[in-house]
Amino acid sequence: MTELPSTLKLKQELSSIDTGYGLMSLTWRAEPVPKPQAFDAMKKVIEIAQSMGHKAFFNVGEFYGPDRANLRYVKEFFEKYPELRKDTLISCKGAADIATLTPNGRHDDVVKSVENCVAAIGGFIDIFEPARLDLSICSDGQAYPYETFEALAEMVERGAIGGISLSEVTADQIRAVYKDWSKYLVCVEVELSMFTPAILTNGVLEATNELNIVTIIYSPLGRGLLTGTITSSKDIPAGDFRNQLHRFKDESLKQNLTLVAFLQQEIVQKRPKSEEITLPQLALGWVKHWNKTKLCAKTHLLPIPSGSSVTRVEENMNEVKAQITDEEFERINDYLKSFKTIGDAYEMAN
Repeated sequence: MTELPSTLKLKQELSSIDTGYGLMSLTWRAEPVPKPQAFDAMKKVIEIAQSMGHKAFFNVGEFYGPDRANLRYVKEFFEKYPELRKDTLISCKGAADIATLTPNGRHDDVVKSVENCVAAIGGFIDIFEPARLDLSICSDGQAYPYETFEALAEMVERGAIGGISLSEVTADQIRAVYKDWSKYLVCVEVELSMFTPAILTNGVLEATNELNIVTIIYSPLGRGLLTGTITSSKDIPAGDFRNQLHRFKDESLKQNLTLVAFLQQEIVQKRPKSEEITLPQLALGWVKHWNKTKLCAKTHLLPIPSGSSVTRVEENMNEVKAQITDEEFERINDYLKSFKTIGDAYEMAN
């Protein structure tokens, strides 16, 4: 199946971006970030991208807050700054029940989700991704729900969306969807950080590289663990999803923060003052350094850290500072060989 020119263009544009922007944390929290503050951060992301000669990348979600709040933030932002829309690529997660977050992969449900997202965001969406594959509607032996992608292909042909992404999928699922829908498939969104390196060894990165699909990386800062701002469970706000995770309980943090201590003491503090790097920049630099390896010869890792302030955005998107040396990369990877994270990515606390 030959790629659409628009699919190829989206892949090329994404491959030119070093760091994208995840908007989930702006609205999926007990108290959403005030719009003026959020809009300043969003504007800064685009200004930095413009200064580097490429588009900005926004990653949003239909269920990131009540009543599609995440999408409404984006709509209001571009109503205020309409001239910036042309310089922004938007990928939107959907096809899930907003209340229960269970996948809704039936053809008509997917169409409805896309239409609702387009209405909430105020127009065309560059990339749409089912948040999870609805395996409950698969026939025996079927790797993925075919009708989900029939619906998404129709929405591309109708001009509502530009292309398709996958989210939280296995290597086998990536290959199965690609076999049938490579014409529309732009990227795959999965998690990667020093705390969650599974895609490096479970075949997912091997598949995206083999098929020349862009790999979008969410939670590259380990859901905040790699920022140095979390030292105990008390540092996590009330109502935050992380309070439910085993990884963020104090007994787990004691072990998990040994990695942060290593990075701080053995990398950050050993750099000369002229080459200062922060923990978040180091974590992002580690993710992006994989682009220089054979694992990523035909894919491109694009991390999408959040950032609810201009200061945080500037820190995360400083491409000059967020660089690590080959030697630092090797030292970190050597340490990770014997380091074990306590608590899987979505393992709930008892």
